[in-house]
Amino acid sequence: MSLLDLVDTRQGTNSQHRLSKGNCLPYTILPFGRHPFVMVTRYNDIRFFNGSDHSNYGIRLTHQPSPWMGDFNFISFNFIGLDSEEEETVLNNMEKGHIAVDYNMSSYRPNKSIFKPHNLSYRRLRDGLNIDLVPTEFGASCEVSRDRSYTIDRSYYFTLTLGKNSEMNQVEQGMLTGFTEQFAGSKYSNYKMHYAMQFDTNLELVGQTEYNDFGHDLVMYWFKLSTDFKDEAIHMNFNCSNISVEQAKENQRQEMKELGLFVGDFAENHEEFKLVAADDWEDYLSRIEVKSQNFEQLRTFYTCLYRSATFPHKAYEFNSEGDKIHFSPYTGKVEPGSFYTSNGYWDTFRTNYPLYSLICPERIEDFIEGILSVGKEDKFLPRWLSPDERGLMPGSSVDSVIADAVVKGLVSDELAEEILEYMIYSAEEQGEDILEGREGGVEYRKLGYVPCDINIRESVNKTQDYAYSDFCIAQVAKALGKDDIAEKYYNYSLNYRNLFQADAKRMLPRKSNGEFVNVSSYRWGGEYTEGSSWQNSLSVFYNFSDLIEMYGGDEEFTEFMVDLINQTPEFEIGSYGIEIHEMSEMAILNFGQLAISNQPSFHFPYLFMFTGYPNLGELVTKQMLTNLFSYDMEGFPGDEDNGSMGSWYVLSSLGLYQVCPGGDEFVFGINIWDDAKIYLPDGNAIHFKQDVVDDYTNVVRRRYVNGELREDLAITYDELMEGPVIEQELAVLPSLRKVKSELRPKSLKDFIEE
Repeated sequence: MSLLDLVDTRQGTNSQHRLSKGNCLPYTILPFGRHPFVMVTRYNDIRFFNGSDHSNYGIRLTHQPSPWMGDFNFISFNFIGLDSEEEETVLNNMEKGHIAVDYNMSSYRPNKSIFKPHNLSYRRLRDGLNIDLVPTEFGASCEVSRDRSYTIDRSYYFTLTLGKNSEMNQVEQGMLTGFTEQFAGSKYSNYKMHYAMQFDTNLELVGQTEYNDFGHDLVMYWFKLSTDFKDEAIHMNFNCSNISVEQAKENQRQEMKELGLFVGDFAENHEEFKLVAADDWEDYLSRIEVKSQNFEQLRTFYTCLYRSATFPHKAYEFNSEGDKIHFSPYTGKVEPGSFYTSNGYWDTFRTNYPLYSLICPERIEDFIEGILSVGKEDKFLPRWLSPDERGLMPGSSVDSVIADAVVKGLVSDELAEEILEYMIYSAEEQGEDILEGREGGVEYRKLGYVPCDINIRESVNKTQDYAYSDFCIAQVAKALGKDDIAEKYYNYSLNYRNLFQADAKRMLPRKSNGEFVNVSSYRWGGEYTEGSSWQNSLSVFYNFSDLIEMYGGDEEFTEFMVDLINQTPEFEIGSYGIEIHEMSEMAILNFGQLAISNQPSFHFPYLFMFTGYPNLGELVTKQMLTNLFSYDMEGFPGDEDNGSMGSWYVLSSLGLYQVCPGGDEFVFGINIWDDAKIYLPDGNAIHFKQDVVDDYTNVVRRRYVNGELREDLAITYDELMEGPVIEQELAVLPSLRKVKSELRPKSLKDFIEE
């Protein structure tokens, strides 16, 4: 069986504004590709696909990373058959946008369709057209045929929908070129997508209609196709560029040459593109092999693994000499080097990049070069790219992505030296735009925290996130032998202490004069991000031994965590004013204040490892893995967010989790597979084994690494990359034995002394 057979791209797509089951789109795209393609099942809806729908409005080339971010530079297209009456209605009512949209719609059978990473294929039931789309490096190949059982005479049309201020040129009867440009938000609003569409049939432009789709003013072009579909299929080859139409054509020439294809062989090329896309995905998915008698869990695992490679999106191309180039939305010019977009680092630093370091470490340097390009072109490092800086979420979490790559030795010293300068600049300089640098950074340096009385939201989270970034800067400096810089920023990284209130046992907001503000521990928002102080007092990823002491020690912190998980999931809506979906999801899951539905709680189950009671964390993790995730349309307990939740599932199900990206170790958890292997680039493998797997053994009794008893609760990255055999024995009840402090995961003192 192909691993692609286990993947269903519709995972997590049955979501609503008030309740997320992933808020996913079913991307058909190459791994870390440039342009995802998605079926459109809903008009005038930011969630334009829902897996429960039976309606189809065509296909959208989309760059939407999340419904909360919106889309940019999208193109929609469709193939339609109209009988004579329908044709007359459409052609005579082009000025009525809703008619043109409505006549695009057809029912389809979801259960008879293909929703795979490498292939989107379905039949329009209204006119019998079979649409088969395959992603390519710079666009897609599309094959359209008609089912022979359909006998009504029809004329056939191709519709192309662009932004109202975009451009469409019919340069030949079978060639369309132009650009589209739309934004849901952008720092500079300077980023076009050029396209070149080539057909193996002629097209005649017969009209256009304007309409609005969820805030975007659009124009739909109608082309009549010179085919009746009685004898053969037609094909479209679709290539894009952020630079120019000529570069889009150059991208096609390069890809065809690399694959040994000829431009005019549409049908043969389509099948070859399908094989190439399937091979690319099989290569990625086969980096991890898991075995289980539970077929549903296998489907969940490989669908989550697919999710992990849907972001970030490449946004660079190659000139005729083979050099990397990209159009910069910052400078408005073509610049050298890598560039990536559609990535929220606040979400992805926690799980995506630690996973990539294990299964595709060869990609990491290119990711970091793309981050460096942003620094060179905008002075400041990115926080949330879509397509350029959107500035959402607190902190500068990209620092941990950089530090993780440097500490693990996955980038050159030259690259690390250069990007360290931008890390420091982004930490110390205040830009003119709120999107630049650290908001409240001046006060943070002066007071040691971001005060809550200077009209800056989320001050508690910003303080912790800035302190974590300071740790990451120190880690990079230390790796480069810059000890003075390292010492300075290690000291800054202790600033989280300034918000810890010992009596309240949590992080509290603090005024400029030093006064703490006592807010309810259940109040969401205000000084906390998408949660209350329960979810947002524990982001000291690099120094939990210190935080635990601040709570009173191992026993007190363990009791705190047990209470956090066992209590009723109450909340106060606070500054949000309404019950937002993250509140609803936490309450529905009923894991107390452990809101695994959102990123700030991702590491909570692993905090028991820092107090010496790992079995408690293992028990919670296994319950979540086996009860909260699936491969279906309601597959996630909350927003999946750029592959981050899918990556959490992949790592946690293998019994590994990196609590502190920017450090060099993974914490042990509980492996749920009969047998599993992560295949490493050098041919070795990390081999996970266990004696028995069942529903009632929820904790690890003993663990062996390469046949020797392993009492440590963590393992270094270097040791993992040597390809160890990790074997666990399971038990029913948690042990009451406390693991010694020297066997627990590292904290700041350990990182400094290494």
